[in-house]
Amino acid sequence: METFVEALASHVAETIRNIGDMEYCRDAVKIADARNHLFYSIQDARTDEEHAVYALRDLCRLDEETMEWHVDRNRLQSIARDFF
Repeated sequence: METFVEALASHVAETIRNIGDMEYCRDAVKIADARNHLFYSIQDARTDEEHAVYALRDLCRLDEETMEWHVDRNRLQSIARDFF
């Protein structure tokens, strides 16, 4: 389960860096294969847990001191429990 969380955290962190401004982000992450750590980025999508689609903003948090977006590991661990 921890390797899944690490792989998803890495994917989310890289996506955050690529997007830059998360304020109006409508991108999402599709977990295609949790066991093999296959994730896809989807544009203009909302969280749909039934289809393993998670809005990027739901997977991160805003640090109020630095005003930077970071991966929300607690949320990722919660998602991992659904797969493992």
